[in-house]
Amino acid sequence: MFISLVIQHRHVHLSKADLRQLFGDEKNLHIETTLGHRGQVLYKETVTISGRKGEIESVRILGPTRSKTQVEISVSDAVLLGARVPVRHSGDLKRAGSCKLISDSASLRASSSVIIPARHLHCNDRIAKKLHLKNQEVVSLQHADRSDVILSHVFVRIHPTFALELHLTEDEAAVHWLSTGDLFSLC
Repeated sequence: MFISLVIQHRHVHLSKADLRQLFGDEKNLHIETTLGHRGQVLYKETVTISGRKGEIESVRILGPTRSKTQVEISVSDAVLLGARVPVRHSGDLKRAGSCKLISDSASLRASSSVIIPARHLHCNDRIAKKLHLKNQEVVSLQHADRSDVILSHVFVRIHPTFALELHLTEDEAAVHWLSTGDLFSLC
């Protein structure tokens, strides 16, 4: 079974409180598209991420809201911002970096919220069973057309709403000249 690559662009998951502070209400956000994972959306509205040394404008917001705000960027983005940012699994914000988030009408300090997402494989329960995968397992994947491209240390995340997708940051994908839609299989 082939697994499609999705290159993760920088994005923000907002908590309800931070969403209210930046945009007033969730009703003020407009859905641009739904994502492959059931129930997740991409909003048209954006924020600016501000760090010690620089800013990144027009960063997209993904929904729904989360219990804590999480900002996901690449290594290159962290350098541009002048931020010390760890590689982490989604939701692990221990010793995460901090930044300022700015909307058209408000701003806030997002403490312990910035991570570089570790490479990971999303999968629903049914497909996980078929592929003999366990949640939080670490696997290796090989490119379908280029046998020299093997990605090791890929963290498996299983949830009933997940589509089967491999997620890498733009920086990681660039190392191997990969594109969204490239296919991989388990080693």
